[in-house]
Amino acid sequence: MTTMQPLHVRLWQTLGRRPWILDGGLIALPLALFAVLTAVGAEGRTLFGGQGPWLLVLSLDLMTTLPLAARRSRPAWAAGLIALGALGQVLTLTGPGYTALTVPIVLYSVAKFGTRRASRLYLIVALIGAVLLGGQVFVQQMIFLGGPPVDPMTFVLVLLLTGFSAAVVLVAWLLGDLGGRRRREIAAITERNELLELEREHETRLAADAERMRIAREMHDVISHSMSVMIAQADGGRYVVAQDPQRAGEAFETIGRTGREALTEMRSMLGVLREERESLLLRPSPGLEDLGRMIADVRAAGLPVELNDRVAETLGRPPALPEGAGLAVHRIVQEALTNTLKHGGPEASATVALQAEDGWLIVAVRDTGRGSRAETDGAGSGLLGMAERARLHGGTVEATAHTRGFDVVARLPLTDHDE
Repeated sequence: MTTMQPLHVRLWQTLGRRPWILDGGLIALPLALFAVLTAVGAEGRTLFGGQGPWLLVLSLDLMTTLPLAARRSRPAWAAGLIALGALGQVLTLTGPGYTALTVPIVLYSVAKFGTRRASRLYLIVALIGAVLLGGQVFVQQMIFLGGPPVDPMTFVLVLLLTGFSAAVVLVAWLLGDLGGRRRREIAAITERNELLELEREHETRLAADAERMRIAREMHDVISHSMSVMIAQADGGRYVVAQDPQRAGEAFETIGRTGREALTEMRSMLGVLREERESLLLRPSPGLEDLGRMIADVRAAGLPVELNDRVAETLGRPPALPEGAGLAVHRIVQEALTNTLKHGGPEASATVALQAEDGWLIVAVRDTGRGSRAETDGAGSGLLGMAERARLHGGTVEATAHTRGFDVVARLPLTDHDE
C-alpha cells in the first residue's frame, strides 16, 4: 500500500526536477520586467549619447536577463547568451545594463553546475569583459568631455572600476567552483554508496546461495546415509525376524536410533532456514570424534568397516583442524561409506584410514565393491559434494574407481603442526 505524500513535498520535488521554474520565476522574469519598464528612458545609454533605438537597448537587456532561467539546467548555454548580450552592449556603448547582476550570477552557476572546461572558459570571457567595461567607461568619458585631454582622476576611476569588476567576477567564480566541487563530491559519494549497496546485495545473495548449497549438502548426506542404514537394517530384520528375534530387535533398534538422529539433524538444518541460531548452538555438529559411532552404525547395517586411525600416534595429540573441517571429514567419510553400502554389493567391505603427513590430514576410504558405480549409478552428486566440502577448507578430494573397489582420498590442512 502506497501513501500519498503531502502537497508541499510533491511540489518541492517537482520544482527540484525542473529548476528552470524557480530560476525563471524568481530571477529571470523580475529582471526582464525591470528591463522593460526602464527601456523607455534608455536613450541616454545609447551610442554617442543621442536618441538611440530603445528597442536595441531592450533587446540587449533581455538577452542578458532571460537566460538566467536556464542557469542550472543549461548553465553553459545561459552563459553564452549573456556573454553575447554583454558584448553587444559594449560594442554599441549602451552601458552595462543588468550585466552587473547577471554576469556574476551566471558565472557562479556555470562554475557550480557546468563542466570544468566551460567554467574556465567563461571565467576568461568574464575577465575580458571587465577590461572591456573599463574601456567602455573611458570612451564614454572622453565623448562626454569632448575628447582629450582627460582628467587623471578618470584613469583612476576606470582602473578602480576594472579592478572591482574583475574582483566580483573572480569571487563569483570561486564560490561557484567551491560549490561545484562540493556537488561533485556528494555525487561521487552517492554513487559510491549505491555501488556499495549493490555490492552488499550481491554478497547477500551469494551468501544465501552458499547457505542453501551447504544445507543441500547436509540434507543429502544425512538423508542418504540414514536411509541407506535404515533400509539395510529393515531388510536384514525382515529375513531374521522368525529365526533370530534378538537380531531382528537389534536391527529395529538401529533403525529407530538412526531415524531419530536423522530427524534431529534435519530439524537443526531447518532451524537455519528459520534463523533459530540459539537452538543450533545447543547441539554441536559431528566431527572426528564421532567417526567411531557413525562407523558402528554402518557396520550394524551390514557393511564390514575397519577403522585405522594413526593421527594421534603420529602427532601425539588429536589433530588440530580449522573450524568446520571436522564436520567436513565426518561427512566425507559418511558419504563414501554410504555409497559403498548402496552400490558396493553384498560382498563389499571398507577400510577408513586417517593419518597426518606434512601438515595435512589424509583420510582414505577404500572398499572392495563394484568400482564402476560412479559412472553407471549416478553417484556423481555425492562426489561433487565431498569435493566442495574439502575445497571450502583448503583441501582436495580424489575419487578413483578400480575393477574391484573404489577409493576416496581427502586431504585437509592442519591448523598447526611441527615443522
